[in-house]
Amino acid sequence: MKKYIFSIILVILVYFVLITLYDAGSFKTIENHSDLKNISIYKAIPGPEDFEMDVENGWMFISATDRRNLAKGKNTNDGIYLLDLKKDTVPYMLTTTYKGDFYPHGISFLKKENTDYLFVINHNKDGSSVELFRFKNDTLFHLVTYKDELMCCPNDLVAVDTDKFYVSNDHANKKGIMRTLEDYLRLPKSYLLYYNGKVFSKAYDGLNYANGVIVSPDGKTLYLTETISGEISVYNRDIITGDLLLRFNKDLKTGLDNITMDSNGDLWIAAHPKLFDFVGHIKSAENYSPSQVLKLSTNGDDDFLVTEVYLNDGEQLSGSSVALHYKGKVYVGVVFDSKLLIGDYHP
Repeated sequence: MKKYIFSIILVILVYFVLITLYDAGSFKTIENHSDLKNISIYKAIPGPEDFEMDVENGWMFISATDRRNLAKGKNTNDGIYLLDLKKDTVPYMLTTTYKGDFYPHGISFLKKENTDYLFVINHNKDGSSVELFRFKNDTLFHLVTYKDELMCCPNDLVAVDTDKFYVSNDHANKKGIMRTLEDYLRLPKSYLLYYNGKVFSKAYDGLNYANGVIVSPDGKTLYLTETISGEISVYNRDIITGDLLLRFNKDLKTGLDNITMDSNGDLWIAAHPKLFDFVGHIKSAENYSPSQVLKLSTNGDDDFLVTEVYLNDGEQLSGSSVALHYKGKVYVGVVFDSKLLIGDYHP
């Protein structure tokens, strides 16, 4: 009887492991292809993990953190860089009046009453926070620091007003065995927070590694990606209260990262098609992690037409985290390497 029970447990365990590997993309075959032409790689910015666009001025803000050297205690050149896409100049790091250690992650740009604001997730020795800046004359003037116990593990954010924003928390546990179990047992403990100008509250929970988040230009729709589940979720948003109502979600069967929207209303998502390869890439730059860029176009009320614009085994670009389309060019950033891919896109 004991042998029978052990056999059943072993079968269940093997099944679970295989399903986990399958869902993580371990059995995928990566065949390089690209709809991008005249590709070039800019190599002077460390870890350009997230982009935000000021469409009016043609400026792309780049969040950069040299994560590997930072972990080793080495000096890093972290901060917010600016690329003027109208002039196609070389990116340069912006000056900031922020006084603490500054290691940017997700960012969100907001323009209101002819004033430019940039919200930045910052991870330093004092914990994680959201920093609000006013941008003027190539300088980020620090205004406010937002912190809260609920903001355990912020990844990305989107501002809807000068004092209101959503922020994704990719885990419910900052470190330890419970954080590991969240990942490998695929426990839906992640959540999206909303700051309403006074307090933080959970806008939506039960998520599986909440990652990229954006809001439509009219403020009535919120888009959220989940890395482990591979789903993009679309929510109806109450523009007064900030409350969310799930409209639909779509399984894209890949490890989704940040999300942007272009002037056509199409969504652009960078992804990690093999999540365990990305785990290996975290440990060493010598381990390639495939990169993927998806374009999502509206296909009816509750669906998307999905186009794979770029797929690479990781040799050209490893660990893609963000893709942005602007006037015939696509820009792709990564989590760790000093690489920013630029390619022409004319479908």
